[in-house]
Amino acid sequence: MTNQLEIVVTPTGNHPTAQVLATATLLALEWAAPYANVTIGHNGVSACEPSPEAVGGLLRLSSDRKERLEVAARSAIQSEETEIQITESSDGGWNLPIELDPWTATGLFLAASTFTPSTSAGAALKKILDVTKRENPQTIELLELSQDWALKQIDRMIQTVASRQPRQIANMLQSATTELEALTHTHELLRSRYQSDIEIMDMEL
Repeated sequence: MTNQLEIVVTPTGNHPTAQVLATATLLALEWAAPYANVTIGHNGVSACEPSPEAVGGLLRLSSDRKERLEVAARSAIQSEETEIQITESSDGGWNLPIELDPWTATGLFLAASTFTPSTSAGAALKKILDVTKRENPQTIELLELSQDWALKQIDRMIQTVASRQPRQIANMLQSATTELEALTHTHELLRSRYQSDIEIMDMEL
């Protein structure tokens, strides 16, 4: 989509905890604003600092993507250990010999069997590893918290862009409307073409 809202998540540090928190924030923002282009970096008009409230964004990862991240992280640190145990230092470090990018740090965190936090951000992240089932009240609470936080950030950034570049907001709305109309047309076309198949499937169910 053209004329997207560009959002840059700016990690608060180079340590692994900050990198994982940045990934969680990116995922939360992507879910709240699928029309936006969200990246992790240090330069951007619409910058967003990661927050512990956004840790629920990690729960948006599909099981396949989560598994790929874990495998890639193990490969990056050349770990053959059956269990990965992470103890966070007071500065958010994990006592690793190499510096991890956001996605590798996230994969390693998700692959951990235990995570002992020493920071408030680490404590927030640990809640993700404590979640066992998606339908648990704690899971729902984390998802809702991250979504509410992300929506507030999106509103704030849109207001900022609108005050500085009102034309950009108009272009974004026009672009979103055009894409929605195209998707609606495609949906109607496919439904009319396969209506009989849909009805047969409904009857069988």
